[in-house]
Amino acid sequence: MSDHILTRRRTLALTGSTITAGLAGCVANGADQFTNNGNTDGTETSATQDDSDGDHDHDIEHTLGHPEEHIEVTMESDDDAHHFVPHAVHVEPGGTVTWILDSGVHDTVAYHPGNAAVLPSATDRRIPDGTDPWASDVYDTEGETFEITFEEEGIYDYTCTITGHGHRGGGHHGGHQSHESTGMVGRVIVGDPDLDSDEQPAMRPPSSELPEVARHELEQFNDQTRDALNEH
Repeated sequence: MSDHILTRRRTLALTGSTITAGLAGCVANGADQFTNNGNTDGTETSATQDDSDGDHDHDIEHTLGHPEEHIEVTMESDDDAHHFVPHAVHVEPGGTVTWILDSGVHDTVAYHPGNAAVLPSATDRRIPDGTDPWASDVYDTEGETFEITFEEEGIYDYTCTITGHGHRGGGHHGGHQSHESTGMVGRVIVGDPDLDSDEQPAMRPPSSELPEVARHELEQFNDQTRDALNEH
């Protein structure tokens, strides 16, 4: 990623059922608690990322099982493909994930019924019970960021709602597929959660209402999560 000046930042802290966040415009309970935390400094993280030439490696087990304090995830587009890179990350309780726009137009939206207005497939809840969802702004300028501090141990799945040429909303827009339907989904693992599906909704089989490619990606995440966390 280039040293493009970071122009906007949104910051959230997830602590059980409470969310505090960067600036108004994010869809989340407690959005009136948003505060402006200024710009990031663009520093690198220790998270391993995939190649940026469009040949993205989905074998991300090296990032799982070894939680970090802070990980950066880039939001990328190349040709007709869209990606969160790395696709799945593992942070410590109290750890932070920063999403950075590398290319294209993107957002990051948690799978939760509370986000159904911008993501119809969010009726399939895939974040821990008792936690509120996040939904970032739509980012279209390289270097823009959105940041969450995850206090609650668990597994959090999310996607990008963008369709067509920067339009927001699930499904199709003007004949264009959504980024979700092309497999632009991501996962954040926090701490060492119980992998029982009764405890972690994200470990359940994805709903048939989700796009096929997104379901496939989420099923892969579940396999990789079990493999990585059962080894520790």
